[in-house]
Amino acid sequence: MIPSIWVPLALGALAYVNTIGFGFVWDDKHLIVHNTLVRQASPLPALVSDFWQEGERTDFYRPLVSLSYFLEFRLWKLWPAGYHAANVAGHLAATLSVTATARLLFGSAPAAIIAGIVFALHPIHTESVAFISGRPDVLACALLVGAFALFVRSRRRTRGVSAGSLALFVAALLCKETALALPAVLVAYELAPIEPGVPIQSPSGRALFCRLAASTWPYLAAAAAYLGLRWVVLGAPVGTALDRTPPGTRALIAVNAFGEYLRLLLVPYPAAPDRLPDQSLSGQTIAAIVVLALLAVALVWSRGRSGVPAFLAAWFVLTLLPASPLVPGRVPQVAERFLYIPSVAWAWLLGWAGAGVWAATRSRPPALRAATAVLGVGLVVCGAGLTALRNLDWRDEYHLFTRMAASEPRSYLAPLNLGHLYVHAGYTAEAEAEFRRALEIRPKSSAALLGLALVESRLGAHDLAIRYGERARDLAPQGDLIHAQLGSIYGVAGRYPEAVASFRESIRRNPRRLHARANLVMALTDAGRLSEAADALREAERLLAAGPYQDPVDVQMLAELRQRLALARKSP
Repeated sequence: MIPSIWVPLALGALAYVNTIGFGFVWDDKHLIVHNTLVRQASPLPALVSDFWQEGERTDFYRPLVSLSYFLEFRLWKLWPAGYHAANVAGHLAATLSVTATARLLFGSAPAAIIAGIVFALHPIHTESVAFISGRPDVLACALLVGAFALFVRSRRRTRGVSAGSLALFVAALLCKETALALPAVLVAYELAPIEPGVPIQSPSGRALFCRLAASTWPYLAAAAAYLGLRWVVLGAPVGTALDRTPPGTRALIAVNAFGEYLRLLLVPYPAAPDRLPDQSLSGQTIAAIVVLALLAVALVWSRGRSGVPAFLAAWFVLTLLPASPLVPGRVPQVAERFLYIPSVAWAWLLGWAGAGVWAATRSRPPALRAATAVLGVGLVVCGAGLTALRNLDWRDEYHLFTRMAASEPRSYLAPLNLGHLYVHAGYTAEAEAEFRRALEIRPKSSAALLGLALVESRLGAHDLAIRYGERARDLAPQGDLIHAQLGSIYGVAGRYPEAVASFRESIRRNPRRLHARANLVMALTDAGRLSEAADALREAERLLAAGPYQDPVDVQMLAELRQRLALARKSP
């Protein structure tokens, strides 16, 4: 096992080595580049906040992932290669867990190697690995599979509960909510154990209940404590979202999503960074129902012969459930990253079946065994190639958002983000077209309205820009960035009192945001309120000096403001 474990790890590293040179894209900029909490002297503020930390609230609490960003900021500051390398290392750790656990479950080195290779190279994992912000899935998977493996080993040896397994479960919970599925997975394992050479037993009802209670109560207690911690931090144990999608529509979306996920496991192409759930009854819905029925028949047929199919089906469904459209309150989503942990079951299934096929070829003609080996190598090469190709979508934001627009024309995020790229590049006509496209898809989008405000401000249509900006603020008054950007629009229009008020409101909502303070200095200087500008500049300088990292761009920005203020004082 020791030499063979390197095969999946080497292949996984080879498939994702091209991501090391990628930059920060999309959510990376919010979670790392512009996140003021990772720049604090203490990690405590990052550990006791919503995962999104600043701006729009979410129902996610992932303190270990936040801690990883905090610690890495001390190592590589704003060097994206370090964060990408950490993601690849996390994927290799997850691959190691999947491979070692397959050996434990099936007692077969070939099964373990095949399972590890499938998991390491499956193209559906590119969003979780090539995208720095996909890290919650990677870390949670490595820890969750490790917790399950220690549980299995402990139950086989002593019938007790492993303290190491429980610790890894808690760590997985602190990386992603999907880990809440583990107690149910453990019940599924107890009902359909996978132990080489041991037949499935059917204990009596009372004995079965006692066994399940003894093996799962510590995990249920840990899950309850975790939900209590979420309640303290987020204000609710599960979530505060109030999406009003009707239950019937949710069920239909869930069936369509299940069919899409199964298709992606088999045919992971084309890549779609923003998949929208299908809410209509279609051929896909019928196909998904047929597949579900066939799976149910297969599981019934396999009962008493092997616990493998039933358990792996349970792993897939149970670990997919926390992110499924069936969860009430959450906006129904379909995303490739949601398959990272459920795909472990797919890797184990192919490992188990592939090892059986390989063993069966021993009694067949050598030519058949050679053909089987060639087919296997061909699939490995195709998987590695497709993974490396799909990685390229994440190399920069232009490629990411153009891919998003091409693969999902209904995506609101694609035109919105392309619009911001065009604004920064100075292509105002293209930017305006993209923001209007985003508004067509989502008419009450504060972000798209603010984008139009930025475009009109650059074109000199200040009154129209302010109207767009104020509508955006009224739709999302809680966002500190909206107040800061509206302040800039006021400032360009020469309406300095409103600009000062907007910047002060942005600072009130997030005192750590340096750029809002810098813009406040500029607005006060332009308004002739030089004493207030000097005070605001001193506050900005204190904020920069207190952090663990002084970005040269920020240092230069404050130096220019100091010079501008000095010139304003000399002017008559």
